[in-house]
Amino acid sequence: MKTKRSTKIEPYLFILPTIILLILVLGIPLVNVFKFSVGKSNIIQGFLEWNSFENFHYLATPEFLKALGVTAVYVVFGVAGIVVCGTLVAVALNKPMPLRGIFRSIVIIPWIVPQAFAASMWSWVLNSQFGFINQLLMKLNWITAPISFLGDGKALGTVIMVRIWQGTPFMIISLMAALQTIPSDIEEAADLDGASALQRFRFITLPYLKPVLSTTTLIVTAWTIQIFDTVYIMTNGGPAGQTELVALEIYNKAFRDYDLGTACAIALLVLLIVGIIGFLKFKNERQVEE
Repeated sequence: MKTKRSTKIEPYLFILPTIILLILVLGIPLVNVFKFSVGKSNIIQGFLEWNSFENFHYLATPEFLKALGVTAVYVVFGVAGIVVCGTLVAVALNKPMPLRGIFRSIVIIPWIVPQAFAASMWSWVLNSQFGFINQLLMKLNWITAPISFLGDGKALGTVIMVRIWQGTPFMIISLMAALQTIPSDIEEAADLDGASALQRFRFITLPYLKPVLSTTTLIVTAWTIQIFDTVYIMTNGGPAGQTELVALEIYNKAFRDYDLGTACAIALLVLLIVGIIGFLKFKNERQVEE
């Protein structure tokens, strides 16, 4: 027969492997990030000497603030596009239609394609000289000269569109699951009362989608802030820093400028922002449960 003491200890024994794994995978690297951020550090030698939080001064420079502004535009418009497109497509695919199963399978393709591969594909498709889109537009006589989609003034908008293309399937899958929870009798009653499609969406569909929509939006926002490989492959932050995201700043500081300390200081800022988003997600889930 188990003693009272062993009964109290037993739950902790079950979660002990997970705690050890988290310490090894997250705890130790996080401690190192804090350590490197407060001193002069590089990739080869690691921590060299304390420098009185000098690395954090970079966070107030015009160069970093520009990258922060670009990231904010990328995140706001990227997430907004994902939410709008995902909601519209999810609602459309929830209705009876021919070949609905095939369409549902097709829309998740951008999500399962590796980001590095997708970025390379879009770089070729959008190439200003031999890209498929430019060739198609030229043959249709819609344009008279090739468009430089990844050139000056258009690069940020292009990578935002690619982000929307990549992130929308996750929103569609999440919302389609939520749409299945809407009672059919409520929708039938709305039809009998003569409610329009817009009214049904506003007063029936949207309230049922709201908990999932808010949680999924926070998750997508956290993911979008950390995007690196897609933009790195497509533009490498160019032209002239127009797509220089904070994630690229971390990479460039660590591996191009060999300034690991400043890279870790930027990483801590990103971690703080993502942590705030995680807190909001947790708070939102608690409110839904209550």
